[in-house]
Amino acid sequence: MDLSTILPGILLLGIVIFFHELGHFLAAKWRGVTVLKFSLGMGPEMIGFTSGGTRYCFSWIPLGGFVQMAGDSPNEDGSLPEGGQEQFLTHHWFGRLIIAVAGPAANLVTAYVVMTSMCLIGLTQPDWPNVLGPVPDTTAAYAAGMREGDVVKRVGATTVRTWHDIDVAYEAHGESTALTFMLDRAGTEVALSVPGPQIKRTLADLMPQPSLPVVGTVLTGMPAYRGGVREGDTVVAVDGKPVRYFMDIGQGLRGKVDTPVKLTVERDGKPMDLTVTPLSQKGGADRQSAIIGIEAPRGLTWKQKFTLSEAVKAGFYGTGSLVSSVYGGMWMTVSRPLYYREYVGGPIFIAQMARDSARKGIDNYLYFLAMINIAIMAFNLLPIPLLDGGHILLALLEAVRRRSISARTYINFQKVGLVLVGTLFVLILSKDIVRPFQRMRALDKAPGETTTVAPSSR
Repeated sequence: MDLSTILPGILLLGIVIFFHELGHFLAAKWRGVTVLKFSLGMGPEMIGFTSGGTRYCFSWIPLGGFVQMAGDSPNEDGSLPEGGQEQFLTHHWFGRLIIAVAGPAANLVTAYVVMTSMCLIGLTQPDWPNVLGPVPDTTAAYAAGMREGDVVKRVGATTVRTWHDIDVAYEAHGESTALTFMLDRAGTEVALSVPGPQIKRTLADLMPQPSLPVVGTVLTGMPAYRGGVREGDTVVAVDGKPVRYFMDIGQGLRGKVDTPVKLTVERDGKPMDLTVTPLSQKGGADRQSAIIGIEAPRGLTWKQKFTLSEAVKAGFYGTGSLVSSVYGGMWMTVSRPLYYREYVGGPIFIAQMARDSARKGIDNYLYFLAMINIAIMAFNLLPIPLLDGGHILLALLEAVRRRSISARTYINFQKVGLVLVGTLFVLILSKDIVRPFQRMRALDKAPGETTTVAPSSR
């Protein structure tokens, strides 16, 4: 793993863990619980200092962090630590609840701040050349005289250089009067006037010239990744059906969820057949929206910026959408573990995804940072011993029972958690380690029987 992969991942995990542990730290200080150590990272201490009775340090293994509080574990003889409210286990249940919730809550707040900041910085939106794509003869655009391959030079008073300029021109002009389109058709200038009432419908019919079926990105862990698809491959056919544009790939995969699909690609001028098994885009119940995890090359872009009030609102809705998405993914993982186990990852997987998002731009990286914050929040709220959710569960049980949990119960509870979390960690880490080797094996695999594909009739 090279430095370009490690650095974005370390930075991302460092931010997520720092604010998570900071939440616990501030809540513990507020409640009067003694904090012995605040470490970013695990293992031996690399550098640190002591202030106010707390040791602050960086540790050598950048895969976690912790806040060590006084009395946060039973004594060696199995009894609860002696002390009062300054000890975690003997602290009032409501205080322990606040301390446990504070970590995941800090991740939620961090995600919201990151999403809002992303909107203020600006979202990179895809753009396309100002060339018309297919214009079916049943559309209003065709009736207005527009044809596939026309180059849009001007719309109203706005000079057009990219597709986004067409939208800008429409917003500036409105629908009160006719809108003039100046087109270049095979070197000949064509002027078309669209009546005000027809402008919106005509623009809705237009689409830019679609991207060629070249693979720009292969998403880590997805079916194409495991099937040996490589960046730069040109998809020639899906199950023998010729492909002309990138969007044709999705149409060819439609309805083939969980079904092995023969993907014919051209690599270095040679055709080869690869087998991929599409995943359901919207979950196991949707059998139509099949995806394999590839993206077209990044082309033209434009920057969408928000005012502060717009960013605050967009950050709120964006964070809510992430929460829904993460919990939906967790449910699918639990309900169909054998199906979704391939798409669960640990530190190495996160580092790879952080690298990929960083290469796409700061807004993509910030979005992934917000998503990981929500994922860490959701995971830690699970009612599993050793996790924050386990401490929350014990605190609530104590509130219901109106008496403290015994040391024996606490120890047994933690032992169960150690087995569960340890097993889960081993499974995730093993998948992290195996995944790159699966990718290498897929890329090194000799291509199967090549297929001759007839030219598309389109």
